Amino acid sequence: MKSEIGRNLFFPFICILITIYFFYHGIEGNHGIHRMNEVKNEIHTATTIHKNLLKEKDLLQAKVNALSPKSLDLDQLEESAFRILNMGDESTLIIFN
Repeated sequence: MKSEIGRNLFFPFICILITIYFFYHGIEGNHGIHRMNEVKNEIHTATTIHKNLLKEKDLLQAKVNALSPKSLDLDQLEESAFRILNMGDESTLIIFN
């Protein structure tokens, strides 16, 4: 009698264990729901960093374009040189904004 009950419950028990295994790994595994949320957060962070870098690139490109011979402002160049190099003679009056 016991062996009959054991045989009758063996297959459903194994099926339940397999279902629990796949359910657990579907949520907690490397390709599960939790990992999917982590990847979405990483994508959002990377997108934000990318946008910030593009803005910085545009600012630097505007500075480079301002140094082209067509748009070069000699007064602005001289002012920047004085500010960066901290050089100037005593007769030079520089007013910074």
